[in-house]
Amino acid sequence: MDDEQLADLHKFLAEYHRRLAKEAVLDVVQQYHSDLAQRLADEAALIPRRTAIAQRLREGEQRIRDDKE
Repeated sequence: MDDEQLADLHKFLAEYHRRLAKEAVLDVVQQYHSDLAQRLADEAALIPRRTAIAQRLREGEQRIRDDKE
């Protein structure tokens, strides 16, 4: 699964939990699904940024290894 697919999955799950929150009768259940939806949406937004950071770290590690040789 690539980063775009993972972000799409998080967005899909966020929408699903938003729908569950709207349908919930109990306040505690509504709040749970709303909070979970927000966390999933936030995570979806961070996936590309984290991927870029990880790539830069890998490139930095590779340069360090190359410099030692």
